[in-house]
Amino acid sequence: MRKLRQEVNVPLKAVTHNIEEIKKELYKNKGEALVKALKKNLFEAYYVETKGEAASLLHSLIPDGSIVGIGDSHSFYELDMEGDLRKRDCELIPNVAALNLHGYNSDEYGYVKAPTREQARDILADYLTSDVFVLSANAITMEGEIVNVDGVGNRIAGSLYGADTIIMIVGINKVVSNEAAARDRISNVAAPMNKIKYGEVCPSVKSGACIRCSSPNRFCNITTILHKRPIESDYHIIIVGEELGF
Repeated sequence: MRKLRQEVNVPLKAVTHNIEEIKKELYKNKGEALVKALKKNLFEAYYVETKGEAASLLHSLIPDGSIVGIGDSHSFYELDMEGDLRKRDCELIPNVAALNLHGYNSDEYGYVKAPTREQARDILADYLTSDVFVLSANAITMEGEIVNVDGVGNRIAGSLYGADTIIMIVGINKVVSNEAAARDRISNVAAPMNKIKYGEVCPSVKSGACIRCSSPNRFCNITTILHKRPIESDYHIIIVGEELGF
């Protein structure tokens, strides 16, 4: 057995680097470059390093007493802001309470149903014309474009028109190079993870890759791409240097 020369017998820990600090620097550079692209596309955009900073920024963007529509965003849920917003007299409307006629008559997804259809319509109207609508993105490109895919369409509807202010919270894990990469991420990461979240099975969950299925419970039914800020909208995008959501 050959022996190492003494001069190269260096402890491995002496040549290792702080991976978290490297990631932090990479995410910061990427996030700040993305913010520039988003601002070029006329969005209000911010980069923050942590969930705590994101929560503080979001707090400042939501006025006391606001009606807040929530587009089933685990990125938002991870900020743990419910207590803060309720203390400020905000009314929170989750997507499962904002039902169209089909949703009101359905027993799926754990919908929270109002006593009457008329009350459910009022909640839906408040949801879609809320003071603030909060959601995330399935993917966001370094070109400053936002790609979302929906199964029902309520989240996408709320992200386009109606609310006074729209705010997206996007973890660094959702940042991709271009539209093709965004579609790939959605098909092979976001969509199957959402299926697993709901305890459902579709071909992509079983196979590990999207096969462009025709499953009746498929999620990939509606795609939107925000190339620029919608006209006359107050649109804010918070990029967070941590992984959030799916």
